[in-house]
Amino acid sequence: MGPHLNTAMPAGIITALTVQQLEPTRVSVFLDGAFAFGVSQEFVRQWDLWVGRQLSVEDQAHLRAAEQLLTAQATALQYLAARPRTAHEVRQKLRRSGVPDQIMDQVITRLQNRGVLDDTAYAHAYLTSRLASRGYGPQRLRQELQQRGIGRALVEDAVQQDLAVGDVLAAARAQAARRWPRLARATDRARRRQKLWAFVRRRGFPAAIVQQVLTEMAEERAAGGEVELPLCLRTRRQ
Repeated sequence: MGPHLNTAMPAGIITALTVQQLEPTRVSVFLDGAFAFGVSQEFVRQWDLWVGRQLSVEDQAHLRAAEQLLTAQATALQYLAARPRTAHEVRQKLRRSGVPDQIMDQVITRLQNRGVLDDTAYAHAYLTSRLASRGYGPQRLRQELQQRGIGRALVEDAVQQDLAVGDVLAAARAQAARRWPRLARATDRARRRQKLWAFVRRRGFPAAIVQQVLTEMAEERAAGGEVELPLCLRTRRQ
């Protein structure tokens, strides 16, 4: 991950600080006339690096750790800029970039303290968005969040807060409405019902919700005869 300080460099006196041509935000540090390492310009100010200052082996070790932390944090922020991520996803990204575990933990903690990384907020936003945009039910959404590294307790709390029964039922009806025309050609009513049941269940809706949708359809057929699209689905699709 990014440039590293040379861990083998002995103590020395800074003889030059030059801005790097290819990376103007970085500065090359020369000790005793020889290139030693590169750091960000931010560190030149923070660590009060100046020509004539002596850097001990310990100073360089501290600089190395700070530089790794800054580079890892920049990697994480760039990753988060594309879209919200969970702490687990950011951790995986940093691990792929070769970030040591100790540095990785510091980055995650920093971002969480700044509110940039928030699994609770992520879970709430994910549930409401995916229910509305993709029509996925609670069971599938639980699984997706857990696959993204969010703990079961946090996921369950978010589901209980965000997914009202009425909203879930409406989403299940909408999924049934989408699927019904494709199944209406079948002449076997029991087979059609079975396929619709399986489809809505695969979308992540609990059996009780699916049963309610199918019961509504059956009741309307019994009351008014077979229709192209049952009223319970047709009226809510408009």
